[in-house]
This record gives sequence, C-alpha cells and structure tokens, in this order.
Amino acid sequence: MNTSTVETVAAAETPVAHPVIRSKERLLSLDVFRGFTLLGMVLVNSHPLGIYPGLGHARWNGWGFADLIFPFFVFIVGVAIPYSVANRLARGETPRKLFWHVFRRCVLLFAVGVFLNGYPRFDLSTLRVMNVLQRIAICYALASLIYVYLRMSVRSIVWLCGTILVLYFVLMKFVPVPGYGTGVLEPVGNWGNYIDQHIMAGHMQHEFYEGKSLLGSFPALVTMLMGLLTGLYLRTARSAYEKLTHLYLYGSVCMAAGVIWSAWFPINQGLWTSSLVLFMGGVALLFLATCYYIVDVRKATWWTLPCVIVGVNSLAVWVFSQLGMKTLMAIHLTSPNGTAISLWQFWGESLARYLGRMNGSLAFAILFDIFWLGVMGILYKKRIFIKL
Repeated sequence: MNTSTVETVAAAETPVAHPVIRSKERLLSLDVFRGFTLLGMVLVNSHPLGIYPGLGHARWNGWGFADLIFPFFVFIVGVAIPYSVANRLARGETPRKLFWHVFRRCVLLFAVGVFLNGYPRFDLSTLRVMNVLQRIAICYALASLIYVYLRMSVRSIVWLCGTILVLYFVLMKFVPVPGYGTGVLEPVGNWGNYIDQHIMAGHMQHEFYEGKSLLGSFPALVTMLMGLLTGLYLRTARSAYEKLTHLYLYGSVCMAAGVIWSAWFPINQGLWTSSLVLFMGGVALLFLATCYYIVDVRKATWWTLPCVIVGVNSLAVWVFSQLGMKTLMAIHLTSPNGTAISLWQFWGESLARYLGRMNGSLAFAILFDIFWLGVMGILYKKRIFIKL
C-alpha cells in the first residue's frame, strides 16, 4: 500500500543526513490529511446549481475554502516522498528500476489527467492539455529529479525554493510581457498566459487563458518541496513534541510571510503566486501538525476511518468522482416544460424544490461525497487499492 497516490522513488543513496526512525513506516495523520482534502475536493466540485456560499474559489485574488484543496494535495504528495523512498530502498530496488518507475508514473498520471479533460466526447481539436493531475505529474517529476537523482541536501532545497519564488515574483511583476506591458496580474497578459497562448492555443481551459499554466508549475513545485522537507523532518529521531513545536512555528512564519508578500504579489491560485505558496504551505503545515498531534501523538484515532478510507485510495476517488460527475452531466433528460436538462442538474433541481436552490445544491454535494465514501469503503474492506 502506498503512502501517496503519486509515489516517488529514490536512488541507492539518500541525501538526507538526519537519522530516520524506521525504513518502512506509515504516517496515519498523513492519510487523514489526504482523506480530508479529497473529501473536500469532491464537496466543492459537486454543486449542480452553483457553489454554496463560502465553499467556492476566490473570484481572482484572495482565497476561499476551495482554494485550499489543490495546494494541500500538492503539499501532501511532497510529504509522502521520503516515506515512499525509504520503503522502496528497503525492498532493494535498483536505480535503473527506480528511474523507470518515476518515468512511468509521470507519464501515466499526465495521461489520466488528459483523459479526464476529454471525457466523454474527446474532441482532439480542443482537448485541454493541463489540469490538476498534469501539474502534479510535472511537479512530481521535478521533485524526483531534485531530491532523488540530484541528491540535493536540505539546505540546498531550501535555497532552491527561495530562488524560485523570488525569480517568479520578479518575472511576473517587473519583466514586460510582449504586447501587454509590465506587472499584469490578470488572467490574460501575464507571463504564464503568454507562454500558454504560444504553446497550447486552442487547448486551454478557457478561450484565452489556462487556469493551470505551465509556468505556474514552478512555484507549485515549491509547494511540493515544502511538503517534502516536512516529510523529511517528521522522519527524524527528534521527539514528537519537538517536531510539533517546529511545525507550528514554521507554519505560522510561512503564513505571515505569505500575507506580507501579498501586499506586492497577491495571493492567487490561478497564478500560483509566491505569496500563495508561502501562505498555503503555512496553512498545510498547521493542519498537518494538528492531525499529527491528535492522531499520531495522542492516538485519538476513533474518528479517522472515513478519512483513511479515502486517503489510501485517493487516485480512485479523484478519477471516479470526476468520471461520475461528467457522466451525469452528459446524460440529458426532458424536463416537464419540454427543455433538455442534464441528469446532474435534474438531481440538483429535485432537491432544490424542497430545500431551496443553494441548500439543495449543497445537499447534493454532500450526498455525492457520501456516495464515493461508500464506494471507497467497499474497496477498503476488500483491500483493493488503485494506484498507477
């Protein structure tokens, strides 16, 4: 069983100097964190009549509950890397086998993301290239190169993270974009959009811009590396309370730094700004630290089963929920007034008649979440764990 949907690999020698506790282990709090994030993802993506107030994305700058989900998942993948590395090393895998394992996972994850973009019509002339899984695949490949194959030290990774964030800030704020000028931080006119228009024109999320730009994968890589550094630290032989103290400290500092930086470079998930990296990384650290304290230190695990059921089968939840949603959207019925309506919207409207439009939409999202929790519960009971 993997510790992550997106598992990574290592060369025969790990670059980390810190002593580790065990070569093979599983962090229950990470499964809980992952499961919570995936349940949140299904919830915010499953409103047939419009997102319930407070659960959606920010319109552009700023953040809402939905803006936590993607950065959290990227961070979680990073945390899982050191655990996955130790497990594979313990099994004695050769560097050549590990390399092809990484390559295969990157390609398959990217391909699954493209498949989900196209389903169910697969119009190749407008098929979207980028999305969530594709960005994770790119970050996973780069993180593997940095940590596993280049064998960079912790200090070097920290310096690399800072360098990427500063260079990205300078590029987006002070380097003129041809035809648009300097410091444009709108959906169209920034460097990420300019690159996408020249590489992926006609294959973006919207006509003129892509919400998951290629350039944005670099600051997103820093989010993953922040998670990787967290995973490394959690595997050291330091006491649990020392770890908690530092996680809460680093999380608070990162959040504060993100808020301060946002005065010049707004928190924005569409651009994956440097301030967003620090702020969301800080929030993720605080959330993981809290889960770690409750679950792994205090051993209060009675409430964790739903999150664990989803957390250990996160790829299945992601893919199946997207396929289910798009299938319901593709099936159309004829409403009583003679107009065509998708089965997705039909169920939302049915609940809205009794609960009101927004409450009905929220109720449907909750039921959709519970449905997939039940499906994953069946897989969990049968010990079926779907991975690439």
